[in-house]
Amino acid sequence: MPRRKPENKTIEVILLQADKHLGEKYEIVRVKPIFAKNVLLPQNIAVLADAINKNNYAQKMASAEEQRKKKAAGFDDLFMKIQNDNGILITRKTNKDHTLYAKVNEEDISKAIHDIYGMEVDSHLFKLKKKINALGMFNVPFMYKDIKKEVMVRVEEEKEEKKSVKEEKSE
Repeated sequence: MPRRKPENKTIEVILLQADKHLGEKYEIVRVKPIFAKNVLLPQNIAVLADAINKNNYAQKMASAEEQRKKKAAGFDDLFMKIQNDNGILITRKTNKDHTLYAKVNEEDISKAIHDIYGMEVDSHLFKLKKKINALGMFNVPFMYKDIKKEVMVRVEEEKEEKKSVKEEKSE
């Protein structure tokens, strides 16, 4: 029996819902047939990308593609701002050995970007191999479609504000 070609081992589906592992809404992705048959199609997460469905969803797919391009352009602008600011600053409490009490993960980076720049960035787009548990400068890989960037993250020690002697006596 002849071996199947790689392109014949997968089928195309149109996603009806965004999924961080598969893709965004109204995007055509390739998946294994058994996954489509047992998971995606019964749960109405996707439909087969045949000629009829491609025609039915063409307008929605085109508008979704425009939104993805706008989002990618927004990410480019955001990374220019971050680069001009010398990275993202995250402060954490440390012990006497300068080890962080709470490690920095993707959610912390995403929250810091939202707090500083006001832009929502999904945390799963940052690809940390392991959580950051030390002070210093770190390059964190970022991947969204064709955009592959490195975000500079600065982890610094949180400064404790000491009360003056007068404030302690008044309390």
